[in-house]
Amino acid sequence: MTQKLLIIGAGSVGKFIAYNINQFSESFEIIGFLDDDISKHNTVIAGFQVLGPVEKLQEFSGKGIAIVWGIAFPNIKKKLFDKYQNLSFDFPNFIAKAAWVSEAVTFGKGCIIYPGTTINYETVIEDFVVINMNCSLGHNCSINSFSSLAPGVNLGGNTSIGSCVEMGIGASTVQGITIGDNATIGGQAMVVSNVSDADVMVGIPAKSIK
Repeated sequence: MTQKLLIIGAGSVGKFIAYNINQFSESFEIIGFLDDDISKHNTVIAGFQVLGPVEKLQEFSGKGIAIVWGIAFPNIKKKLFDKYQNLSFDFPNFIAKAAWVSEAVTFGKGCIIYPGTTINYETVIEDFVVINMNCSLGHNCSINSFSSLAPGVNLGGNTSIGSCVEMGIGASTVQGITIGDNATIGGQAMVVSNVSDADVMVGIPAKSIK
């Protein structure tokens, strides 16, 4: 039995889900996108119609429909979720069949885990986290809600990432690092010390530029 699925966001993450839904599950029937970009309304993207703005979620609430937040930017995703959190939807996880996930890994809801990612044991991933292609997460890591990891991010064991964190392509941490809420880690940065809330870190070793 299939469940109807709405994709929120017709950008890169949303299109990835639409094109590759069978690499996650065969149990969903995509009914279209919702996106606040007016230029996309009533167009067809990745084979599915953009039905209108995100506020149309209200028309689908309480009908047993699943949604996936196909949005890479943490703060935009959280802002939209907070606005519509009182509506009734299912939030399944989309974990690629080609990802390797150890036993004793815990997921919240609404996560997207791309192919090629490896996640080691006793790692905890909270709600609405996006982990892009070929990331590697060591044992006993934690990633709080709404954070996004770009392709090729490598986390040493016991790394703790706050909420709404954005890690750029190829960024890495040594073991035992804590990254605060709303921080941004630049591409290829090597994080060797703890990062404060809302800080911006770049370079090898990573240093604050805020």
